[in-house]
Amino acid sequence: MQQLYELNVRTWTNERSTELGRTATLDDLPDSWLEHLAEHGFTWLYLLGVWPCGVLTRAVSLADVPLRQYLVSVLPGASDADVIGSPLAPSSSQCDAILGGDEALERLRERARSFGLSLMLDFIPNHVGLDHPWVIEHPELFVRGDEQVIARDPSAWVRLNGSIFAHGRDPFFAPWQNTVQFDYANPAVHDAVIAMAADVAARCDGLRCDVAMLLLPDVFQSTWQRPMRSFWKRCLDEVRALHPGTLFMAEVYWNREYELQQAGFDFTYDKILYDRLLSGDPESIKGHLRANLDYQMHCVRFMENHEEQRAAARFPNPSHHRGALFITGMVPGMLLCHYGQEDGRSLHSSLHARRRPPEAGSDAHRNAYRDLLLLLGEPARQDGTWSMVEARDCPSIIGLLWTLQSHHSLLVVINISWNPAVGNLNLGPLAQRDCQIQDVFKSIPPRLLDGTSLRERGLPIELPACGTAAYRILPQR
Repeated sequence: MQQLYELNVRTWTNERSTELGRTATLDDLPDSWLEHLAEHGFTWLYLLGVWPCGVLTRAVSLADVPLRQYLVSVLPGASDADVIGSPLAPSSSQCDAILGGDEALERLRERARSFGLSLMLDFIPNHVGLDHPWVIEHPELFVRGDEQVIARDPSAWVRLNGSIFAHGRDPFFAPWQNTVQFDYANPAVHDAVIAMAADVAARCDGLRCDVAMLLLPDVFQSTWQRPMRSFWKRCLDEVRALHPGTLFMAEVYWNREYELQQAGFDFTYDKILYDRLLSGDPESIKGHLRANLDYQMHCVRFMENHEEQRAAARFPNPSHHRGALFITGMVPGMLLCHYGQEDGRSLHSSLHARRRPPEAGSDAHRNAYRDLLLLLGEPARQDGTWSMVEARDCPSIIGLLWTLQSHHSLLVVINISWNPAVGNLNLGPLAQRDCQIQDVFKSIPPRLLDGTSLRERGLPIELPACGTAAYRILPQR
């Protein structure tokens, strides 16, 4: 089982600096916090924001009126000093000197390893920031235009050092005006970006690959009207040859997850589950979870990340949030938890800012996260095998079952509806014996159920709207 914690190091160091009364670096991330992550089952620490951001890139953020309006609304005393530019428009792949540089990053990596934590960093293959030296030294690596294109669409192009370059973009959104787009029609770009990936991999154990689907040949050609050769398999193979064991995680959308898994990615974002949890449609959620187990084992499940709004904001009803959170954590794959999610925060933390909005968070959302951590620590969840069980007579009830062979099982049950639900879960092979049922959260005392009843009628379940329950099931000898 893999669990990943995403830490925005730029907002964290700002808060840590206030605590210490001096500028904090990665060396100031306490061992006690790393130990806390490990004790709660986390296996990965993903550091967002270790690459530096240049003056030109920051200037784009400073000129972003909607961004400034948002920051004024959520940050007391917001000023220019709060705007530091996007970490996803880097000026280099060397750790930012203000964080202690590559030396502090390496020390943190070694400390994390001592607690059983692997380190993940961003690899941004689609573009670089406006200040990246390659824009001046190797302009041939980027999509370039002429006076006509910049006159026709000045928001999509930028003039730098006498040349006109395209901004990076997702074809469904406005161009990222703090970036310059690589031209993957040029084979030299493949060589340069793979070398960049290997350079990043030398500093960590895994790479989160930003907007990975943009580098699929058909997507790139559709966006830029330029043909490109396949990139990802060669990239992953060559980096792993230099740095064996490197894990690759793809940020991916548009139902291209399986394709990138086939190209060699260890994990791919599962935005599909997130969207279906938001919709609350039981059959669509269960349909997604009926997919091939090998596919599911390589999915990254999340309720929020640095791109999405806070879970407490998208799932404001505490019961709906709790049920969705339990599904996210109790299915196969990698679980991603985001900095501040554990507090039940609801205000989005801008990637362009050094401060996150101050807020107390929600006790109900915080308690759901605490209870999820309890479930994640259960032996059956750690080392068991997974299956989904369904109610014979109630489509809104879903059971997520983790079984330790010849020992016991953990069953988490969720009512995926806004109405009370009553049904009977089919426990399959578990119903071959009498069983003791223990409530993990001790809201009801243990009870014995005979095997005949379990086989004939199933496990009786009664839940309120969006209700949840968690049981240990111990077959009797």
